[in-house]
Amino acid sequence: MRLNKKLEALGGYTNFTPAYTTFSVNHSIIICMKKYFFILTCLMLSATVFSQTDTIPGYKKSPYIPSFNIQLADSSWYAKSNLQQKPTLIMYFNPDCGHCQLETEDIISKINKLKGLQIVMITSREVPEVKQFIDHYLLQKFPNVIVGSDTKRFVSHFYDVKFTPFSALYDKNGNLVKIYESGIDFVEMERLITEA
Repeated sequence: MRLNKKLEALGGYTNFTPAYTTFSVNHSIIICMKKYFFILTCLMLSATVFSQTDTIPGYKKSPYIPSFNIQLADSSWYAKSNLQQKPTLIMYFNPDCGHCQLETEDIISKINKLKGLQIVMITSREVPEVKQFIDHYLLQKFPNVIVGSDTKRFVSHFYDVKFTPFSALYDKNGNLVKIYESGIDFVEMERLITEA
């Protein structure tokens, strides 16, 4: 204000805005923008955190046989409720997977030792591929082996399957005994079956 009076007395420009006033206004705008940016960032981070899906696999939260429902080669359905009260092996596989094929051959070669075990082989492939797999390995000859399709991938999500074959062994009460993420240890599994 005093500066304006001095300029007026000298006959100069009277509507002079001091530099410090412009700086204060610009500084206030910058502070306000920083606050809004901070609030926006917090909102975005909280939205990201709360939208995260649960990363703990279902079998770790619920160590029991999942409520699966698979379609068999004859187009009928087989569910958890169809299981008998005896030890169960759930094997998630891919018909094209070499390791899955070898594991299937191992199961067949040891089928006499595994008679007390229900084996449920599940894939996400379509029923025609399941039928081909069954026919190729003559799995229909083994009454304790069930092979079916889970095209909705419930089972693979429940176990958070990363590689095939993936197997889960349960006792006769449906409680999880052992997970085999990279192939079955048959010696250990036979021992666990007798203990189950």
